[in-house]
Amino acid sequence: MTGHWMGTWAASPMNVWPGDAVLYGFHDQTVRQVVRISKGGVRFCIRLSNEHGSEPIDIGAASIARASAGGGIEGGSARGLTFGGSRAARILPGAPLLSDPVEFEAGDLCDLAVSLYFSGFAPVQTYHFEAQQTAYISDYGEFVDAERMPLQQTSTSRYFLTTVLVGCEADSRSIVCFGDSITDGFGSTVDANARWPDRLAERLSAAGLLTRLGVLNHGIGGNRVNASRARGASALARFDRDVLSLPNVGHIVLLEGINDIGWPGTMLAGAAEAVSVEDMVGSYRQLIARTHMRGIKVIQGTLTPFAGAFQGEALRTFHSPEKERMRRAVNEWIRTSSPADAIVDFDRALADPQDDSRIRAEFDCGDGLHPSDAGYKAMADLFDLDFFGRSVG
Repeated sequence: MTGHWMGTWAASPMNVWPGDAVLYGFHDQTVRQVVRISKGGVRFCIRLSNEHGSEPIDIGAASIARASAGGGIEGGSARGLTFGGSRAARILPGAPLLSDPVEFEAGDLCDLAVSLYFSGFAPVQTYHFEAQQTAYISDYGEFVDAERMPLQQTSTSRYFLTTVLVGCEADSRSIVCFGDSITDGFGSTVDANARWPDRLAERLSAAGLLTRLGVLNHGIGGNRVNASRARGASALARFDRDVLSLPNVGHIVLLEGINDIGWPGTMLAGAAEAVSVEDMVGSYRQLIARTHMRGIKVIQGTLTPFAGAFQGEALRTFHSPEKERMRRAVNEWIRTSSPADAIVDFDRALADPQDDSRIRAEFDCGDGLHPSDAGYKAMADLFDLDFFGRSVG
């Protein structure tokens, strides 16, 4: 792969957690996944992952196309993907697989369909649970180039597909949005591209800035900064893979930590997994130092309000007065002492003016923790777009 490349779409690979209802696997089926890229181009490749798998995954055929409604593709737009010149490929356990580049034209903010045909049995051990996007799973057979597939079922998870890369100019850079479910977009409307990184990409497009910029969403629902049990490897553990290993990253937006505070003392995690403010600060310093060593600029976001989260449900102990004090202490450190290059104050933007420990009603998806579509838009609107044109000083 010669030339310059950057990510234009991403979803972090994660392990299967028993608490999630996960499809067992695919056999002699085609899975079509729709992704809205940020920066467009004329040359693309994809990255697949079997990172958490225990056995090989066989790909019999794959394609990329411009998507149409309901899991279809535009007629004549499908381009076959190859891997080392071969139509078939094997993703080995614990490893990624990069396709060959393909000449293919797609504009900024274009919906693409990536179709994967699994010729044997492909157990789902590596996936991305909360896609907020419909994936289309065929009846038996290979349909990677079909404008319409005979459907067996749909899903709102991602399977094995982790990155779409685009050929770019030498000075192009991606913005990696790195975090938990609030970056992943939980609570946003499915198939509406209403996550805050999506809305940020739209703002950049309207300002004419996607010619040299891409936006990648590396949020994982339930992810924590310090703990790797359950929802994906911890932020500290997955940071090299999801940020530093990517080509031509210029900026990272770091928003993570609410699960480190909220999970302990609930049905999700025992009190032994509790962390201190000092633990959080030390981890943030590590992430920022590792980023700066690569010449990447960091924007750190404050942790959003969550009083009343999951009220009346089994997770109602997610919030407590002690946890609220910890969130405020972390946010105070972010505002006054973080070594990040810039701060974006998501907390103050989403807080209820009458009770700043709670999210405003119009910005609440309904669970007291995750924003609504309007809340995610408000988050994206906070960014000074001029910042993305500046290099690390």
